[in-house]
Amino acid sequence: MTTQRFAMIARDGAVCHVRLNRPERLNAVSEELYSDLEAALLAAGGDPQVRAVLLAGEGRAFCAGADLKAHAERERTASERRAYVWAGQRVCRLLQRMPQPVVVAVQGYAIGAGAELALSGDVVVCAEDAQLRLPEVGLGTFVGGGVSQRLPLLVGQLRAKRLLLLGEPLSGSEAVTWGLATEAVPADRLAARAAELARQLADLPAQSVQLAKEGLHRAGSTSLDEALVFEAEGLLACMGSDDWTSGVAAFAAADRDREAPDA
Repeated sequence: MTTQRFAMIARDGAVCHVRLNRPERLNAVSEELYSDLEAALLAAGGDPQVRAVLLAGEGRAFCAGADLKAHAERERTASERRAYVWAGQRVCRLLQRMPQPVVVAVQGYAIGAGAELALSGDVVVCAEDAQLRLPEVGLGTFVGGGVSQRLPLLVGQLRAKRLLLLGEPLSGSEAVTWGLATEAVPADRLAARAAELARQLADLPAQSVQLAKEGLHRAGSTSLDEALVFEAEGLLACMGSDDWTSGVAAFAAADRDREAPDA
């Protein structure tokens, strides 16, 4: 395992494990955490041996959001504020756009910036008693990570307004019901289940996974004609590849088995 000050990185086969590492502050974000996390994600995204990324938080919380104590203790300059805000935006964009699928394991709190990080993943697994919340508006600040655009697509306008304007908290189980999480499991099963899903994604054909992630990211921002062109070109790129050949052969063999008469 490689440990930067605020991020831990380890490889398990084709899965890259990245852990937020400020447990004494419930992994609250800071300039330094964003910097270390960005470096870890860039390294994982550029490694052809990495087929999936698993993002988690060290300790009893995934990420409690901005470090409000640090904000209160020191007045930032205008340029420091801009650097801090854009560091968070870059990390969320990296999670959303990196070629590999990203599994996020959420225990304890995912609040504010922590929820923005969690919702930037492709597969979000929560502990049943986890808490997701976007309290920024009530605190006189605002969201990041594209949340104002992504939330209505995920949950609809009215529920998005409940989450953003009222800062309504959701448990991990409620987040699944609302469409913000893939599944919720007992807290003691969270790590194992998230790792299982990451390995499952890592075993899939990388090119097909990357195309699916890109196509889904485009949803709502491209026309039907553009989507059809993207899908057609993606399908043509897959045809004739080793993964295509083996996948077609495996499907044909399974189809023959289904049609074979019982002995």
